Amino acid sequence: MTTIEPGWYADPADPATQRYWDGAGWIGKPVPADAEPPAEPEPVDPEPEPLPESTKDAPVETLPPDPRFGDGPPPKIVQRTPGAVQPPDTVPIRSLGVTVGWITRPDVHRILGGRILAHPGQRFVARLVDLVALLVLNAVVNGYFIYQFMQTVWPYVLEAAAADDPNDVQMPARASEQWWVVLLIALGLWFAYEVPATLNSGQTLGKRLMGIQVVSLAPVNLGWGRLLLRWSYAALPLICFPFGAVLWLMDGIWCIRDQPFRQCLHDKSPGTAVVEVRPTPAHADKEPSA
Repeated sequence: MTTIEPGWYADPADPATQRYWDGAGWIGKPVPADAEPPAEPEPVDPEPEPLPESTKDAPVETLPPDPRFGDGPPPKIVQRTPGAVQPPDTVPIRSLGVTVGWITRPDVHRILGGRILAHPGQRFVARLVDLVALLVLNAVVNGYFIYQFMQTVWPYVLEAAAADDPNDVQMPARASEQWWVVLLIALGLWFAYEVPATLNSGQTLGKRLMGIQVVSLAPVNLGWGRLLLRWSYAALPLICFPFGAVLWLMDGIWCIRDQPFRQCLHDKSPGTAVVEVRPTPAHADKEPSA
């Protein structure tokens, strides 16, 4: 038997390459047949180590199923990239007035589950009704503290109006304390009026009269945490009143131009929308209510 000397030879498995024969077998990485081989072959990359047995059967975390979406895939959002154009049969998703992506019309209908989005006029009238109801509540519960605050502040107002320099007139120190008492009671009444009612039925008095309700756009029900977040966006500007009135105005008119779910600013983070109470079957061939 003839022993082949160690060296570089044409690879029988691939004639276009050459490999190193060490006298007993082929070793190292192949090199092209027309290339100058190195003095020593380059080691072959080691095989990747197999996964431990304990990880092969590890459970995979998945999102909870949403019966509103049926057996189909979850809704897909197409992110906007530089130079991208709106895909066909989609609705733009806008944030701060800027289009950040698109969602298909069928997915909009699936998320709404056949419900019709409330008109901004309905939401405005409902908010006015709620405002009147809150004023009545404050007159009953908070009236005494408001009266005490006005008793303290009114003489200061009259004196400042009659003075040559209003800056020379000092506001009574207790006025600030009385104001915070009035403010905190007003916030507490607003919370007690709006959040529990929205949690139970999605409706305050104003929304009930207008036939609309708050619903979740996420595959989970409304909860205390999300509704507290929703309420805080609308209520906390009261702390910096009257400057907070600008935020109220922006929040209220946001739903006029928002797409695809006509959300106000306080709807964005908690993922809520306001719809008409009576559901209407959705049709994929119709324009989505957005």
